[in-house]
Amino acid sequence: MHRAFSQIIGLQIVGLIALLLAGGQATAANLPEKMTVDDVTLTLNGEGERNKYFMNVYVAGLYLPSRTDDPEEIIGRDEVQAVQLTITSSRVTQERFMDSIEEGFRKSAGEDYPDYAEFLDKLREEMADTEIRKGDVFRFIYRPDEGTRFLRNDDTLRVIEGLDFKRVLFGIYLGEDPIQDSLKRDMLGR
Repeated sequence: MHRAFSQIIGLQIVGLIALLLAGGQATAANLPEKMTVDDVTLTLNGEGERNKYFMNVYVAGLYLPSRTDDPEEIIGRDEVQAVQLTITSSRVTQERFMDSIEEGFRKSAGEDYPDYAEFLDKLREEMADTEIRKGDVFRFIYRPDEGTRFLRNDDTLRVIEGLDFKRVLFGIYLGEDPIQDSLKRDMLGR
């Protein structure tokens, strides 16, 4: 009797794990396979979930002209590229979202962080009255002739010039000290 009970509990746990894994995969499948920026078609290189405090916060996807799993090459390329974040939790607030971006910039920029603090302050001001909702889409699109365009639900929030800024931004996800190792692996398609 005890052995049968243990087997039933074991099967229920396996079933629960399978449901949780399937649910995570279903969430990650929300991103489109292609994105067009001007005349350039970008392909989804990889996507993954950002987890914080045991909660799925957003799904992030990396879009490139051609797929690669070399993070240094991606960060260094001066070509059209994009990162898309789709908010998957109703618990994400404007303050938490901006804190997460700041944390990522601090890790990616290292001792050069003060060079980017002004940008973050201005972005925080612009988003002060913004209510972030589950399903919101943020895109960071880099174009060599323009810089990095920050969009929320297709509305431009700000454009920052320069390849150096793009390198730090993409380094948040793909750098040597990313905000989440599993997210980096997923975005690289590994």
